[in-house]
Amino acid sequence: MADRGDEMVIAGMRPYQMVDDSNPHLRLHRGITFVLFIDSLVLLFIGSQFGAYLPDGMSSIAIGVLAGLLIAVCLAYRRRSPVAYWPGAAIIGLAGGFFGINALMSLYGFIMGDMSFLLWMFLFTWATFGSARRSISHFHPAYKNAYFGRSENLQQIELEPGEMLAACPHCMAILAIRPDLLSSKDTCPYCNSSLVSEHLASKYEEE
Repeated sequence: MADRGDEMVIAGMRPYQMVDDSNPHLRLHRGITFVLFIDSLVLLFIGSQFGAYLPDGMSSIAIGVLAGLLIAVCLAYRRRSPVAYWPGAAIIGLAGGFFGINALMSLYGFIMGDMSFLLWMFLFTWATFGSARRSISHFHPAYKNAYFGRSENLQQIELEPGEMLAACPHCMAILAIRPDLLSSKDTCPYCNSSLVSEHLASKYEEE
């Protein structure tokens, strides 16, 4: 059977970005590494706000230690060090919680009549779901295998004519699909989420 690894597209990744990896989840790792870096800056900002309540000397030390730990986790996660796997997921999850709280606060401000909160509500909601999905990715066996360098033989999946391998955009489960037959009613057998959005399905139906 021909190698189908180059036909798999992780949600949010362009096909041409994946040419260098035999396992597409390694491309996802690079994307999560970037998100981890951004979320680490967010946590550092939060830490600096709480550090203002400490004495001057203690504040500088606490922020310095926090910055050192976040940098160490980011660098270790980029190298796919085993010790950084769950700390990286925790950092992304904590940042997602921060975004979620701000989304609720923005929603409250919008309900109270301040229209300027509407944009912040959408931005924080988008950031919340983005961080949550990337944090949850660490529980998926395929991503965990790719991170720890454990081989995953995709060639064992028997494909029928017209089928190709793809990843669920929600839980990243590897599926054999018929792209020409997908509709908005098709769901992932693992997470029961829609494989194709209604907007995308209607677009191709019109064509």
